[in-house]
Amino acid sequence: MCDPAIVIGAATAVMGSLQSIASYQQQQAQYQYEQQVAQTQYQYQVQAYQESQRAYQEQIKANEAAANRAYIAEQRKLQTDYAKAAQDAQQLMIDKLKAQGQVLSSGRTGKSIALLASDAEREYGKDLANLGTNLGYAREAYTLAGLDIEADARSANAQAAAGRMAQPMAPMIGPGPSATGAVLGIGQAALSGFSMYQGLKAPSGFNQSGSGSQVKMPSSTKVDTRTAFRIPQLAG
Repeated sequence: MCDPAIVIGAATAVMGSLQSIASYQQQQAQYQYEQQVAQTQYQYQVQAYQESQRAYQEQIKANEAAANRAYIAEQRKLQTDYAKAAQDAQQLMIDKLKAQGQVLSSGRTGKSIALLASDAEREYGKDLANLGTNLGYAREAYTLAGLDIEADARSANAQAAAGRMAQPMAPMIGPGPSATGAVLGIGQAALSGFSMYQGLKAPSGFNQSGSGSQVKMPSSTKVDTRTAFRIPQLAG
């Protein structure tokens, strides 16, 4: 017959070992789940980052196109001002020549003719100088407009960059649960089972073989009912 202390001690060791193994498997499953979730989130973040980069590049191109259109518009305006100034200068030259021709055809002689001719020349020079001044102002306005366009483009690019998503970092893969804990748990379960056996086993004095026992058990426990229930006789 198997000693009950051995059975209980073995059961304690087995149960403790199973609990250690189950705990390790649960930790391993939790670790794998957390790694899978982290990897899935990282993939979503990478996709969002790529979309953000594409949107950023498209916005930069749109800002550059808008700046180029503004530059072209200012250039055309300046070209128009230069073309008008050239026409005005040509008209001033014509007016001067007409004025001098009228002086010469008037029939006057002497210093009066020279004075009148010089007056036409002075008017022409003054009007031509005004045209040059106006062209200078137009050129300055063109330069300032170009600076404003550049500043607007930089500001738009900065806003696009501010809205751009930062590049995600790959998840850090930490160490998984160590099997050492499970091994130690199994060892502790074995020690607990042995301790349980030591605490429950019978003392040496109650060995079934009777060796070393100081208690003598009768070989038979049969009772004779005839003698056990005999009524004793009273002395006479």
